[in-house]
Amino acid sequence: MSARLSTRYFLASIVLLVALVAAFTATTARRTQAQLRAELERTSQSLADALEAGSRNAVRGDALVEAAVAQRLFDNARLVDELLRRPIDPDDLTRLARRNGLRRIDLLDLDGRPWTPPAPPWMRGGGPPMMHGPRGEGVGPEGPMPMRYMWGRRWMAPLAPDAGERPAPSAIRDRRFWEGSVFGVAIGATSFPGIIAVHADAAELVEFRRDVGVDRQLAELAGRAGVASVSLLGPDRVVLASAAPAEPVTGGRFEIARPFALGGGRQGELTVAFSTEPLERAWRRDVQAGIGLGAAVLLVGGVGLGLIFWAQQRHLRELRALETEMAQRERLAALGDVAAAFAHEVRNPLNAVSMGLQRLRAEFAPAPADEYARFVDLMQGEVTRLNTIVEDFLALARPLPLTPARVAVDTLLGELAALVEAQARAASIDVRVAAPSSLPRVVADRDHLKQVLLNLVLNAVQAAGRGGRVTLEAQPARDGITIVVADTGPGIAPDVLPRIFDPYFTTRNGGLGLGLTIARRIVQAHGGSLEVESTPGAGARFTVRLPGVPR
Repeated sequence: MSARLSTRYFLASIVLLVALVAAFTATTARRTQAQLRAELERTSQSLADALEAGSRNAVRGDALVEAAVAQRLFDNARLVDELLRRPIDPDDLTRLARRNGLRRIDLLDLDGRPWTPPAPPWMRGGGPPMMHGPRGEGVGPEGPMPMRYMWGRRWMAPLAPDAGERPAPSAIRDRRFWEGSVFGVAIGATSFPGIIAVHADAAELVEFRRDVGVDRQLAELAGRAGVASVSLLGPDRVVLASAAPAEPVTGGRFEIARPFALGGGRQGELTVAFSTEPLERAWRRDVQAGIGLGAAVLLVGGVGLGLIFWAQQRHLRELRALETEMAQRERLAALGDVAAAFAHEVRNPLNAVSMGLQRLRAEFAPAPADEYARFVDLMQGEVTRLNTIVEDFLALARPLPLTPARVAVDTLLGELAALVEAQARAASIDVRVAAPSSLPRVVADRDHLKQVLLNLVLNAVQAAGRGGRVTLEAQPARDGITIVVADTGPGIAPDVLPRIFDPYFTTRNGGLGLGLTIARRIVQAHGGSLEVESTPGAGARFTVRLPGVPR
């Protein structure tokens, strides 16, 4: 899987995770909101039931109070009608209203205009008071006019007209006529052609309603948490009573309306408005909690996905490295088979040629002897070089005969620095060793390990160039020892670096290309690894990792 494709999969996974978290958060918040709204509706219904039960008795009480007050006002009106059958001082009506707790008493003609009773004779300078005639005298030509009228009632049923009763004049029924009067009654007078109107004391009636009436019930309900307003409406949608909390309630409104029996066959409506601020506050709290939870899930999920993809990429890199190593080993195995056959076929002729040259040198030395000896030495050297090549082939073909022993790496690196000291001094190359004496020892074949490190050091000296530097460094690792051979040469080209351990690959003239291949095989035979890092212009760095001594 390529890195670009893996990145796309990672981003797609993050997007899917975001979508799932957002959907879960929104669904949970909506479910919570629905539950809160259902709970608000249940609470609202319960409060409305309680208010209806409490207000029903209060309405009956208010209706009885209004009936009692109306009856008292009618009795006072009839008393005034009896008193007017004889001359009376108008101030007496004022004193009567004060003694009976009335607001005022109005005497009106049939058109609704104020009517003033005639002054008594003694007030006009006449004789002593005289009684009027029998009941009904002084009434207009149309005779007595039975009539009853009431205004300002809330809870009483309308007055049922008696048989033969005449309706109130239109001027009396006009609402503007009674403007400013809270409660009162009017009757048709029998002592004069007109109407007697009696007004109740508004302060007393209002105080009663506020203390024990429906208004008190509504005020108590309005004081409960979450209630925005309470209203009781009459049949004509007129507000009979209402209440609201002292502190204004914020937020939206949730309203419940239900029918309410007012008595006398009348049907009103009870309306309770609740504030949705608790619902909105809980919704905001749930949204914030959902966002926090979603962010935490996204963070944890993103980190988890990142770790999963990182581990997957690491596994894929290791898998590709193993595949490359297996392919390389397969090539080496095939090459080893060829090398074994080739070495077997070439070695015997080489031995025969070598023995023939020895006999030529010892038994058939012609004149001039010096030139003959030089020629034989040359041929002998080439035979030796061919034998070395054959030995390298055999090293690839057969298992390495390792002789493990405890090896002090710091001492081995010091020996290698001494071996290349003369060659390095000739090229003005600085060879440094950084290996503490406290390094743990490793179990390895000392000769083979020395062959590997000597090969790397010689390559580093050749690559460092005149005036360069070669560093031999060893340090403990978590599971063994790490040995580094670094140079300050031109480095290895990026296109060459992947093939540096391939058999027969070399950039050096006259090189066979088996040195690093054999070195890596020796390190792997010890259970370790040989790796290379290089930056063009900054030198190369070969790292040998060897397992430590088991305890």
